[in-house]
Amino acid sequence: MKYRAVVIDGKRIWKNTLAYLFTSGILFILFICLISGNTFFFPSGEDMISTSIPAIGVANNLPEKRKEVIQNTSRQMLNLLFGFSPSDSRTILDTEYPLLKAVTKAPLVSKAIGAETKKSDQNLPAATAPVLTAVPPEQQNINPENARPIKAINACPNKDGSKKIVISNETDYSIDVDQMLSESLNIDLSLPGPKILVVHTHATEAYAPDGAAEYDKTASDRSEDINKNVVKVGEEVTKIFNAMGIETIHDTKLHDVPSFNGSYSNSLKTVEEKIKQYPSIQIVFDIHRDSVVYADETKARAVTEINGRPAAQLMFVVGTDARGLYHPNWQENMKFAVHMQNAINQKYPSLMRYINLRTERFNGHTTGASMIIEVGTSGNSLNEAIYGATLAAQVIAEEIKK
Repeated sequence: MKYRAVVIDGKRIWKNTLAYLFTSGILFILFICLISGNTFFFPSGEDMISTSIPAIGVANNLPEKRKEVIQNTSRQMLNLLFGFSPSDSRTILDTEYPLLKAVTKAPLVSKAIGAETKKSDQNLPAATAPVLTAVPPEQQNINPENARPIKAINACPNKDGSKKIVISNETDYSIDVDQMLSESLNIDLSLPGPKILVVHTHATEAYAPDGAAEYDKTASDRSEDINKNVVKVGEEVTKIFNAMGIETIHDTKLHDVPSFNGSYSNSLKTVEEKIKQYPSIQIVFDIHRDSVVYADETKARAVTEINGRPAAQLMFVVGTDARGLYHPNWQENMKFAVHMQNAINQKYPSLMRYINLRTERFNGHTTGASMIIEVGTSGNSLNEAIYGATLAAQVIAEEIKK
């Protein structure tokens, strides 16, 4: 009897199998992208990638029921293929972009990419601020199937009306608030030229309509119209500073256009250019808008009542060198934030949220008094945001002039 030798090259078979699975997976993903649009593979509205891929979104006209079946099936298949959820671009990108990773720490709260909040807001009680006359979803051109509620919350940590400073510390550094308050700020207003620079890393962050009780979950809460986004808030804040005798310049560039990715690099370039042009700049305010959405898709509206009017609540975000980036003066930034928070708390005890000390740098290394100011959330109206921000700006100007 004659035998034929059969040689099984396990390594080659394994490689070919992996190659086949990988190729099949990629083809499957492309196929799903083409037939179901960007609603499952990329986050709608706050999307970072889909705008650069024209093929994505070509089939958004599919019936909702059919799209939902396709999307649910594709999510499960992609989880099996990759071991994580490609339906959330943050899970893909957060290892490369620390801000995204920090944002996705909150397991019960879904937040817009780039928001600088912490999960502690998720259990906040309803606010006592007056609710404006509700705008029905049909008047906002919202499909009833896509309408989700907006809930007013009181995001101020001092529920007892006290004026203490509360810090949400996400670093390993210890902060002595009393020591910082006892120290003077290193700000010299005698230098000729502008002292404050107002910028917007995420300039397209926009707000809800006045009185909106619901929002469209499929719509973007960003806008390139500078009269509808945080640039308008920055414009009003700049007016306050200048009117109170502190020369301030406002940069209105949309640093997150055309791509959200790289917005911090874009704004850093702007800040460095402005400081080179105006060496007198000592304070940089990067004005943002937060976003907090609960697991049931209810959107939070951080609001309080001041002088009978609803005002969006604010949060200072201070970066550090905890991730190894150059930032030798972060303690000065923190001291500045502590002084400003304390001054605002004395006059408007319910206006401020906690100070958020973070491991990311957030371009804070450019001056000794730089920080992010989160003005309201995507559930607030622009008018609420402007009112809250200008109240804080008046106090900040008074404190700086001291």
